[in-house]
Amino acid sequence: MWVCGVAVPRVAFARSRGAPAIEGYPVDNRGEKVDVTMAYVGTRALFEKAGFHQASDTASVVGGFPRVLMRMDFL
Repeated sequence: MWVCGVAVPRVAFARSRGAPAIEGYPVDNRGEKVDVTMAYVGTRALFEKAGFHQASDTASVVGGFPRVLMRMDFL
């Protein structure tokens, strides 16, 4: 679940500790190319493929793209 399995241990850890959810703040690049220096936060599509859903918009913009709040609920 994620590029190179980076999120798998984090999701497993959060679940094992009883967290109700886990969140991330990727860019919503709408399929456009993202500069590699800005891609470290991930993309909305990547989060969606991992099972997250968009919980909210934010006022933050990175590399010309808005960031969104993505959430995976456990309960």
